[in-house]
This record gives sequence, C-alpha cells and structure tokens, in this order.
Amino acid sequence: MSTVAMILAQAGDEEVTLTAAGGMIMTVSVLLVLGLCAFCFWRILREPTPSEHHHAPLDIDTQDLDG
Repeated sequence: MSTVAMILAQAGDEEVTLTAAGGMIMTVSVLLVLGLCAFCFWRILREPTPSEHHHAPLDIDTQDLDG
C-alpha cells in the first residue's frame, strides 16, 4: 500500500491537522512559486517595447485555409 493510501486509511473520520513543519514547508513553497511568477512578469513587463523574441513571426503557414 502506498504512503498516501496508508495515511488516508489511518485518518478515517478523525480530524487531521497540519504540523508546524508541514505548514512552514507549504508556506515556503507557495511563496517560492509566487516569487518566481512575479519575477517572470517583472522581467517581461519592464521592457519599454517588446523585443523581437516576444512575438511570433507573421508569416506562419498554419495550413488552415488550404483545401
């Protein structure tokens, strides 16, 4: 039986609480993801004009009008 299945089987109807260490790990991981997202937005939005690599070329042949 997997670890998750064992935990769920043991939990049953009893109340399961998050430990302090688990809460800290979860908080740090969420803050890390939000920080990385903010950094990526900041890198893109700080440029005064979009550079060439931020746009797709206009001459892409999607072949949707062939037929």
